[in-house]
Amino acid sequence: MKALRDHCRQRLTALRNIRTDYEAEWRDIARFAQPARTRFLSTETNRGTTRRIRNAKLFDPHGIEAFRTLTNGMTSGLTSASRPWFTLKLGDEELNNEPGARAWLSDCDKAIYSFLARTNFYGAAKAGYGEMGLFGTEACVMVEHAGEGAVCHSLTAGEYWIGLSDALVPDTLARECAMTARQVVQTFGNDAPRMIRDAFDGSRGDEVFTFYNLIEPNPDHNPQRAGSKSWRSVYWFDGDDADRVMRVRGYNEQPFWAPRWDVVGGDTYGVSPGMEALPALRELQMQSKRRNEAIDKMVKPEMLVKAGVRLTGEPGRTVSVGSIDQNVAMPAYQIPYQAVAAIGGEIDKCKQQIDGLSFADLFNAITNMRGIQPRNMEEIASRNEEKLTQLGPVIERVSNEKLEVVIDRVFGIMSRGNLLPPPPPALAEIPGARIDVEFVSILTQMQRAVGVGQIERGLGFVGNLAAAAPDIMDNVDTDETAREYFDRLGVPAKIMRDKGQVDQIRQGRAQQQQMAQAAQMAPALQQGADAARLLSETDVGGRPALDTLLGN
Repeated sequence: MKALRDHCRQRLTALRNIRTDYEAEWRDIARFAQPARTRFLSTETNRGTTRRIRNAKLFDPHGIEAFRTLTNGMTSGLTSASRPWFTLKLGDEELNNEPGARAWLSDCDKAIYSFLARTNFYGAAKAGYGEMGLFGTEACVMVEHAGEGAVCHSLTAGEYWIGLSDALVPDTLARECAMTARQVVQTFGNDAPRMIRDAFDGSRGDEVFTFYNLIEPNPDHNPQRAGSKSWRSVYWFDGDDADRVMRVRGYNEQPFWAPRWDVVGGDTYGVSPGMEALPALRELQMQSKRRNEAIDKMVKPEMLVKAGVRLTGEPGRTVSVGSIDQNVAMPAYQIPYQAVAAIGGEIDKCKQQIDGLSFADLFNAITNMRGIQPRNMEEIASRNEEKLTQLGPVIERVSNEKLEVVIDRVFGIMSRGNLLPPPPPALAEIPGARIDVEFVSILTQMQRAVGVGQIERGLGFVGNLAAAAPDIMDNVDTDETAREYFDRLGVPAKIMRDKGQVDQIRQGRAQQQQMAQAAQMAPALQQGADAARLLSETDVGGRPALDTLLGN
């Protein structure tokens, strides 16, 4: 245990050193765009002091509004609880056409959606998109729970440290956990440190203690050994004198995700819109402060008065003076009235920059569209497609580093809990078949729908040529066209029939057509048979007339 604890401490120290360079910038972003976020000290948990101090220094909350729009737009566009955002399919395309395969995958989709709806996943996902937009990196841990199925622990900047694998994707998460003595004893029981158990037994159950958790790939994992886990999680308490750990447990799947908004080179932490918008966020507060000062100086200017005259500045107040003339009191200087408008123009410029850098203008594209309203739907779709291409790399990174990990984790939890429907016989005979995840959220589909326009234009071109040269349609595989079109639009798999079912329907239709043709030809065949019989019975010169006609 001592060696394991030393290993955890060494890794935590190294991860801390990597994160140090980002912390000052994260604090500034939180100050201007989200005062409630970031926890760099365990004592900041459940404390509103930091938020109140930051709010008191804000003069314009536009940054908060812009990043709230980004958070809500990413949540609704990628993982909305009210519409499908993923679908399962088998890695081998031929297996998808096996009897019952598509129906089983669709039932698995429904089961996973129902499972996620019972957990706090959607709330954690929304918080994560806010973290990515502001600080460039998100972190969340999903643990199994006997009652809820699973619980997601969403972390904010300052609570965690991450490390990368040789593939440059996050595979290590260390986090600082602040819990009361009562919570620690409930969680770890007799494995809780003596100091914390004494606090709990001594009526100090609500006293907060800090311990650490390290999640990393299990170096001792052996796939050939039963019960071996591919991921290891270690909890330890630094205040405990004993060289031991509180708990060591394993996971079959990666239990956390830590996606980055964008990455520069091999950096561990991501680059965010919040970092890019930070200069505009700072200037917005400065210009707002200057505007308020200019208005104050115009409304309540500094005054020059004669000796012995004291002005209170209160409305309706009477001041007695010995003699009255035009120079009894006068402003020390005049503020040009254009100054407020000039500063207001700079403020509007800052707001536009913040909206553009935070992608808030993208999610409010229709609301903020200039000109005559409403526009036609084709123009709106073209504008949205043009702007959504800017989010393409981010959507792909979120899908790879977050959503695939989520589905893999949930699928594993549900499989162990027998919460998934049994596979059809055709798939049960093929153990180890790979299941892939395809994302069909609003943003993903709008990205892929750009290719739908290409399909439509291509088919329209071929259709026009077919009027002059019908053979041109031989170049178009209509079945594959329909599958590709449905796939890009994210149409549910149940709507599209299996290839085998389509072949059966076509064979049945061909048989019916053959039978109908045979029925139409039956009267003519009967007439021909009657004529042949009549000729064979007619005697011409001692020979049947049919033989005479045939030259026999």
